[in-house]
Amino acid sequence: MLIFIVAAQVYRFSAILVPMKCSVIVANYNNATVIRQALQSIEQQTYTNWEVVIVDDGSTDDSLQTIESYLATVPDRTKYNFIAFAENKGQPTAKHVGVTNSTGKVVGICDPDDALHPEAIAKIMQAHALNPAASIVFTNLYRCNHTLKNCVAGNEAGAIMNSNLIDDKVSAFATFKRSAYDKTTGFSPEFKLASDKDLYFKLEETGDIIYVAEPLYFYRVWPKGVSQGFDNYVRSRDYRLLAIEKAVARRKVSGIKVPEQKDLNKLLSEIHLLQAEGLIYSEQRLGTKFLKHLGLAILYNPLGSINRKIKAAFILSRIKRKLKKQL
Repeated sequence: MLIFIVAAQVYRFSAILVPMKCSVIVANYNNATVIRQALQSIEQQTYTNWEVVIVDDGSTDDSLQTIESYLATVPDRTKYNFIAFAENKGQPTAKHVGVTNSTGKVVGICDPDDALHPEAIAKIMQAHALNPAASIVFTNLYRCNHTLKNCVAGNEAGAIMNSNLIDDKVSAFATFKRSAYDKTTGFSPEFKLASDKDLYFKLEETGDIIYVAEPLYFYRVWPKGVSQGFDNYVRSRDYRLLAIEKAVARRKVSGIKVPEQKDLNKLLSEIHLLQAEGLIYSEQRLGTKFLKHLGLAILYNPLGSINRKIKAAFILSRIKRKLKKQL
């Protein structure tokens, strides 16, 4: 009996001494000019027990050569797993393949046009170790110019006070426990944009969300960003609405973290109003899609605040001007 107790204590102690492995997924498509910076930032981590899974999603630029050239220079090639698709399959599929081909207990996503702070993995792994019930640990970020210079701490991220479904605060550097990911359906191929948000909603249903307030991720603001640009931003909100719809349906069945209906209605009203406004500013002709968003904004929150009514009035004034141009 004594031998068994001692053996158990030794096992626990060794688990503390041997740090968990972190797998970083880099899903790339035509980012040959910048992916080296992302990979170098991972190589320069102070935390040493990591691996990188690079998934090239059928790039048509010099990405394959750039990645192979970089991998030829790294001190330990065994820490890198490079997978190349023959054709483009979409970012969600590339990320899912990355996760399924990784071996770490914690998985993080680093986009190929961004970079990690040298302490990023060390600090998120510490947070995961201190919070075993956490499914997600994420940090604040720096917003940088196209050369990853002139960086300013962002204000998108923050502690989740209610539910990420309502607060929408989870941002890069986002990491999750593999055990939590395995309880979900993972990245969904139907989400051409906002696939990360869909996953975060799923992961929230399996555990806690922990926020590390320090900026530990360098986010590149440039025209090639997948979710950047006005039209892409409007499209990403459409996918966010879809992710919310699916999450609410799941949670009503499971009973896990179901949002208050009034909070959900207020959120949906605001998103639909933003979508209506976005269509006003876009080059698209106003039609049924615009009327749908505007109608749902009013339906979900007919007694909205004065600010919201003023915004709606502003939108209507823009409608008149745009309709005149279309006639």
